Parts: sequence; structure tokens; C-alpha cells
Amino acid sequence: MKLTQFIHATGIGIIGCVLSLDVAAHALWLEKEAGAIRLYFGEYAENLRESSPGRLDSIIEPKVTVVNAKGIEKPVEVRRENNYFAIPADKEVEGGAVLVQALKQSIREPQGQIPSPTYRRFLYTRLGSGGSLPLDIQESGNTLRLTYLGKPVPKVEIVVIAPNGWEKHLQTDEKGEAAYALLEPGLYVIEAKYEMHKPGEFEGKAYAVESHKITRSLYK
Repeated sequence: MKLTQFIHATGIGIIGCVLSLDVAAHALWLEKEAGAIRLYFGEYAENLRESSPGRLDSIIEPKVTVVNAKGIEKPVEVRRENNYFAIPADKEVEGGAVLVQALKQSIREPQGQIPSPTYRRFLYTRLGSGGSLPLDIQESGNTLRLTYLGKPVPKVEIVVIAPNGWEKHLQTDEKGEAAYALLEPGLYVIEAKYEMHKPGEFEGKAYAVESHKITRSLYK
């Protein structure tokens, strides 16, 4: 292969890889704004909120549950707006939680020339305490605890994203726990991802890896 051909092919591969990583870095998160609750998709650290028409449309039928202070759960309908999903504000949210699951995401095919497995994404996010998600982040005092199906997840990275976009990278211990601290006032988005080799099929397409990503919104 000529040098120019090699550079061109390598460049295409790198671009494909960057695009793949960019999409993989996206997450859901929740914000309280003027008495309402909004579900965003994008990258909180980069102040990127995807819109519709566009990548926001890749979030398919998000399942939203409101948990009140007594632990009673109620499903609610969401409305897709320009760059977020509107979640009906309810007094039940006070002292409770909002839980979101995006379980119908399309299979991610390998992109670019760098080999990568085909995987299925599961996206979750929560605001407040109560209820549970398959992959979940609990918070108590200055401790975060990551669980999958109720069991602790050790040796996994947790990222704390500050209101100004600054990131603190932590790692869970054998108990699935990590110590953290919030400094300046504002919204912090705490993110973790757990992947496993678990082949399956969704909508007629086979995949090799399950990728679960959770965020938790915390206000200081």
C-alpha cells in the first residue's frame, strides 16, 4: 500500500472510531427547571444537549417512573420537546425519585476500521432516592454505591461531573463503593458504565456485549 493510501485509510479508521466513541460517551440525565423535570441526552460535561430532529430521536420510548416519599411507584408519560423530554411535575417527586430506563435502543454496529464488538445499550438515570434500577447508583453521606441487579459492582469507574464541566474519576472498591465530595453549588451528574459479554438478539440483530450506563443527578 502506498503511503498516501495508508494515511487516507488510517484517517478514515480514526474518524470512524472517534464518531463511535462520541456516541458511546452520551448519556441521559435529569434536571429540575422552573418547577418542571426535564430528561436530556448528550454530554453534561460538554454542555451538549441533543435535539429533535436529531440524535434525541435515538432515545426510543423512555420508561419513566415516579416514586413518592412512601415508596409508591407510578408510571408517567413523557413529551418530546426540542432538546429534551418533558416529565410532568408532581408533588410526589418531593422526597421521592424519578427513574428513567431506555431499554429499546438500537443495536450498535462496529464503526470504522478498528475491530469492535456489536453491542446493545441500556441507558438509565435517576433523580432523588427511592425505587431501583437494574444498574443503579445509591448515595449516602459522602459515599456512592454502584449495584447491578442489587449486587455491588467492584472495580468500576464512577465519574462525578461538576456544574462547570470539571470531572472527578473514582473507582469502586470491593463493596462497589467510592467516597466523593461536592464542592460548588449546582447540579452534579454522576455517571457509571458496566459492560459484560452476554450475547443475545434484539429486533432480529445479534449482539455480543451488553452495555449498561447510569447517571444520577445531585443538587448541592
